[in-house]
Amino acid sequence: MNKNIIHKARVLLIETGKMLPFVVCFVVVISYTECLCSLLMESYAEYEGSVVLNKPISWFIGQYFEYNVITLIILLTISVAVETCVWNKLAIVYLAIQLAEKEYFITVELYPEYVYAIVIANIIVSGFFVWKGIKILYSKC
Repeated sequence: MNKNIIHKARVLLIETGKMLPFVVCFVVVISYTECLCSLLMESYAEYEGSVVLNKPISWFIGQYFEYNVITLIILLTISVAVETCVWNKLAIVYLAIQLAEKEYFITVELYPEYVYAIVIANIIVSGFFVWKGIKILYSKC
């Protein structure tokens, strides 16, 4: 009986480790989708003296989860430890690129067309990784 519980706990930890990068990609999809909606509806808010896109869902998620370099290191460590598939590692690479992109675009001013292109491209790529995560959840890599 005790060995069965330990085995189930190990399986649960491995499955959780396999899904974490795709869950973070889902959070990125939510954020960028909310960005696109706010851009299209011209919905803005004031934050620390600056005008920003109104993203209440992302702000709510941000109260409980912060996506940063430490998150990436944890995801990469778990990914290597449980020997995940290539899609899992590619999702982590995308998240690293997306995090660097986010930091870079804060420092430059962009034309509105570029902002739309960046937002839509990120929705497509992160949405693809969410789809791959769902597919992997119900099958093998």
